Amino acid sequence: MKQYCIISLQEVLNLLPDVTSPQFVEAHNVQTNDQLMCVYMGSLVRTVIALHNLIDNKLSLQKSEKEKEKSEGKKEEKKEEKRESKETKESKDDGERSKEKSTKK
Repeated sequence: MKQYCIISLQEVLNLLPDVTSPQFVEAHNVQTNDQLMCVYMGSLVRTVIALHNLIDNKLSLQKSEKEKEKSEGKKEEKKEEKRESKETKESKDDGERSKEKSTKK
């Protein structure tokens, strides 16, 4: 039984490829390089997509800030107009009051 196990083990080991052969080494290196190139290309694609999303995000933030500034500017203009209209009304009212006071005297 021991001898049968040893023979089977020798057969299995003999079926393994010769890893010292220059052809095997070259084929293994080519396959490894191909796999690593795929990993590298995938990493580059992910990086480019991330940068593209970052640029898009920055542009959208700048656009929203400009729109916000415009809307704030319009609000301030409306407030200024309201203040001016109030001031003109008050000055007219003050003028009328002073006229009334002068006519009463």
